[in-house]
Amino acid sequence: MPGVLKNIDYRDPVVRYRGQKIVDNLKKLTSQSEVQLELAVDVYYSLYLPLPVLEELDRVSIASTDHYEVIKTALNDYEFRKLRYYTVADAFASVAIGTLFLFNFLEELKTEEERRGQLGAGKSSGRPQEQPKEEGEGEGNKSRDLRSSVKNALKKTTEYAETIKELQYFVQGYRAGVGHTLDLDEDVTTTLKLVKNTDIKNILKFLTRIPDIRSIMRKRKLVYQRGEIEGYSTGSDVERIAPTELAYPSIYLYTKIAENKLLIYNKVLYMSMGPIYVLLDKSGSMDGNKILWAKATALALFMRCRSERRPFYIRFFDSEPYKLMRVRVNAKPSEVLKVIEYIASIRNGGGTDISKSIITACNDVIKIRSRELSDLIIITDGEDRIAKSLVRKSLAYAKVRLVSVMIMGENSDLREVSYKYLKVTRLSEKEMLNVVEAGE
Repeated sequence: MPGVLKNIDYRDPVVRYRGQKIVDNLKKLTSQSEVQLELAVDVYYSLYLPLPVLEELDRVSIASTDHYEVIKTALNDYEFRKLRYYTVADAFASVAIGTLFLFNFLEELKTEEERRGQLGAGKSSGRPQEQPKEEGEGEGNKSRDLRSSVKNALKKTTEYAETIKELQYFVQGYRAGVGHTLDLDEDVTTTLKLVKNTDIKNILKFLTRIPDIRSIMRKRKLVYQRGEIEGYSTGSDVERIAPTELAYPSIYLYTKIAENKLLIYNKVLYMSMGPIYVLLDKSGSMDGNKILWAKATALALFMRCRSERRPFYIRFFDSEPYKLMRVRVNAKPSEVLKVIEYIASIRNGGGTDISKSIITACNDVIKIRSRELSDLIIITDGEDRIAKSLVRKSLAYAKVRLVSVMIMGENSDLREVSYKYLKVTRLSEKEMLNVVEAGE
């Protein structure tokens, strides 16, 4: 028998595909011996199915006894039931968490094997070799070690399960503020590497506490007869007539048209909006919670761009501007993850040159050639003096509104050249939302 779960057709191509995804991801994460496809399939469906059921032990082949022990231990473990809260009926989460569990399980087996090897070497060098143990006793120890490895692997996996789910929400769009869904199935290994970054975990905690970003969405619109339906009103424009009006006798219909009381659709055409460009200070003074809050705010602004279908740009700076990262409106999940990884990997350090960073950003916007007015949001705590006249000219030429966010400080020069100037006195979710709302 190939697997140990009831009602699973192990020859079905879709079933094998799910297991193969886990096996392929493990190959990218570890160079250890290959995991059996059937074990990967059983791990996936143990996480995915609402009620996975084990086969009876007498129907399991002797070769699959260890396999049966792994799945049985997992299904009976409390930590595994906690994991299923994140994975039931979710293909991506089942693959990602299943991969992480098997990775941790292999690591536990390797550690246990090394421990036994060191123990055996110590005994053989210390005293004459003992008689081999009874077969039943050896099997019992092996089974006990296997169960212990499964339980330890589950505990390690549970530490990251919530972060995996939060990252999935952020990228795919289930969390408030993002209106469309992206497929993350090809980016499991990148996701698993990201969730082990401590900054990512703390940033996502910030983002989960802010209110629904859709409530502050702004979309410029134009009334247009052939646009998108937004609601209802009354009038006499028969081109926008609601179908229910046609059910009336013709005399009533003509009367409504004459009296301007015809039920019609409100149709609008949504106009494109310029990009949001974030300049984020990474100088030495932006330490601890300052840089963490600034990174979370940048990602909150990115969420707003996704909901409003606007391009998003971010550049870090200290005394020099760093690499520019861009996320298109129709970005792939790998591009979104790349930006998140970039934001999380930056560490603070260096001086501060605000003028140079703003002028560089304006040059970037000019190269983008957006016809719409753009928002440039600079997040800093620096009190650097600014070349005001040069900065003003750059902003005007690039058609950019400068929104300055000053973290626990004051910069009078920056205040003078800014379209909006915000002072952050507490690194809270409320202050973060104020920054997100500041862009036009």
